[in-house]
Amino acid sequence: MIIPSVLGSILPQHILRLLQPGPKLNLGVAVEFAWCLHYIICSQVNNALLIYHGGLSTLGLLLLDMAAAVQRTEDAGLELLACPVLRCLSNLLTEAAVEVGGGPNQLDDERVVAALFILLQFFLQKQPSLLPEGLWLLNNLTANSSSFCTSLLSMDLIEPLLQLLPVSNVVSVLVLTVLCNVAEKGPAYCQHLWPGPLLPCLMGMLASSDTEVVGQSLELLQLLFLYRPEAVEAFLQQSGLQVLEKHQEEAQLQDRVHALQKTALHR
Repeated sequence: MIIPSVLGSILPQHILRLLQPGPKLNLGVAVEFAWCLHYIICSQVNNALLIYHGGLSTLGLLLLDMAAAVQRTEDAGLELLACPVLRCLSNLLTEAAVEVGGGPNQLDDERVVAALFILLQFFLQKQPSLLPEGLWLLNNLTANSSSFCTSLLSMDLIEPLLQLLPVSNVVSVLVLTVLCNVAEKGPAYCQHLWPGPLLPCLMGMLASSDTEVVGQSLELLQLLFLYRPEAVEAFLQQSGLQVLEKHQEEAQLQDRVHALQKTALHR
C-alpha cells in the first residue's frame, strides 16, 4: 500500500535528483536514498516509471562517478554506496521493457563496462564481498545485449575477468555465467575466447568439487565447442575426457557431462 503511494508522488524524482553525481552529492544522503530506491525497485510495483524518470541513466552516471572516485583514491566509504547502486541497476535491467544500449533513459555500454571493471578491481583489493554484486550487474548487462558483450571484448576484459575465478565459488559461477553470455552471441564472439587462456582456466574449474562451478564450466565448454570446433582438439590433448569422467556419476551433472563427451568424440 505504501510503495504505490510513493510512486504516485513526486518523491521518486526527488530521490533520483539527490542521487545525481556532482559537487553537491552527499555520500551519507546518497547511501540512504540508494537503499530506499533499492527497496522500491524490489517491490516491482512500477519500475518502468523509474526508468521513464531516468533511473537507469542516473544510476549509470553515479556508477561512473564512483569509478572516477576510485581512480582519484577518494574512495572512503564508497563501498557503502556501491552495494545499493549495483543492486538497483541490476534489478532495473531485469525489466522486460528495458532494451539496454541506447536511448536517453538507458546506459552507455563502453563507459559503464569500463567503470564496472574499475570497481571490480577496487572490490578485489578492499571489499571482496562486493564482487558478486558487481558481477551480477555485469551478467544482467551482457545477458541480452550483444553491444555490452562487444564492449567487454573490445576493451580486452576477458583476462581480468578470468583472474577473478579463484576468489570464491560464488564469484567463479558468476564469471562463468558472464562468459556464457558472451559465447552465446555466436562464432564472432567465441573467436575472442579461444585460442587464449580460457580453456586452461576451464580445465581448472572442472577439477572443482562445487557442482555449480563444474556445471557452468560444462555449459561454457559446450558453447565453445559449438562455435569453435577447433577447441575440441585442444581439450582432448589436455586430457579433457578423463577430467569429465570424474563427474559422470554425479546426478546433477550427468546429462551435461554426457552431452559434452558426445560433442567431443564426434567432432
